[in-house]
Amino acid sequence: MRNATVATIIAVLLLSASPGCYYDNEEELYPNTFCDTVNTSYSAAISAIIESNCATPGCHVAGGTGTGNFTVFSELSEQVSNGRLLPSIRREASSIPMPPGGTLRACEIRQLELWVAAGAQNN
Repeated sequence: MRNATVATIIAVLLLSASPGCYYDNEEELYPNTFCDTVNTSYSAAISAIIESNCATPGCHVAGGTGTGNFTVFSELSEQVSNGRLLPSIRREASSIPMPPGGTLRACEIRQLELWVAAGAQNN
């Protein structure tokens, strides 16, 4: 009886032991969460962020209520130069939080920060 109990305990322990390391690819587990912080040029990343979040009907477009027409690079650049763009998208207390409908994704904010830090070029 005692041998049978010991054998059962050993069998349960062996069967419940984990197989060791388990590896998953982050991109497969969390699709669409990759954040490219290397290629943050205006043409590669920034223009798409601006077009989908800022240069929207009624806002930062010609005739819109936003300060500047962000479909024109020089007007976007002016908001970068005067220091209003980053505080707004970071939603800092001393600024007008943008976009008004909600926050940008953390990746988008980081890409904008990197682009500004690199000189906010029209590249």
